[in-house]
Amino acid sequence: MHKRTALVLGGTSGIGRGIAQSFAAHGAEVTITSRDPDRAARTAESIGAAGTPSASGIGLDLCRPEQVADTLLRHGRSFDVVVLNGPGYRPGRISTATSDDFASAYGSMFLSLQQVVSAVVDGMKSQQWGRLLYVSSSSVIAPIDELAVSSVIRSAVNSYLKLLANELAPEGITVNSIIPGRIDTPRVNAVDAARARERGIDADEVRKGAESRIPVGRYGTPEDVGELAAFLCSGRADYLTGSAFRCDGGMTTAL
Repeated sequence: MHKRTALVLGGTSGIGRGIAQSFAAHGAEVTITSRDPDRAARTAESIGAAGTPSASGIGLDLCRPEQVADTLLRHGRSFDVVVLNGPGYRPGRISTATSDDFASAYGSMFLSLQQVVSAVVDGMKSQQWGRLLYVSSSSVIAPIDELAVSSVIRSAVNSYLKLLANELAPEGITVNSIIPGRIDTPRVNAVDAARARERGIDADEVRKGAESRIPVGRYGTPEDVGELAAFLCSGRADYLTGSAFRCDGGMTTAL
């Protein structure tokens, strides 16, 4: 990824930060986003401090999709690689989901990403090369009871990306997804805590139970996902598009 320019949404923590760090380590010039521009700048500084190419941070609120494209266009930089790492929606079961929940999640989880694509894809077309990578969820394989709204919206995003992959392939642009398993992030810890409360047990018990069902015996790290992302966004992955790649330690039982 030497000298490639990469935009990583939600790059200040969790999987987004792991991907940003891997990109920088592989030679990319990384821009990360956060709702808090100061936090984005601080994280970028820490990533760039490891002797890697330049890193920068910008403020971008994915919960306000009507502003996303304009914000990126005002930033004035084109990107070779864009990681669509959008926010999930708060935990909850389908029986408690309201129309407002679905409308809010559709804006932050779908429309915001569509607006990012709209802002960056012309630059990729002009050079006949680009990478769009979506950080998805195992809920697109089997919906997660405690993440009902997210499970529904992520399925819509997957359909959008598959259609986009077909259309952009002749332009030298690939569109893929990563499906993380149980990755040690604040988001997964929040889900574990919700399950623990529901069952009346400690969150550590939930984690131990989950780890017992993962063949490699542990939760993944953001860096595990980052290394897969770096490969898929490199020149070595030119023939891979329209596909979803699991990073779950063998957790998913389906073929």
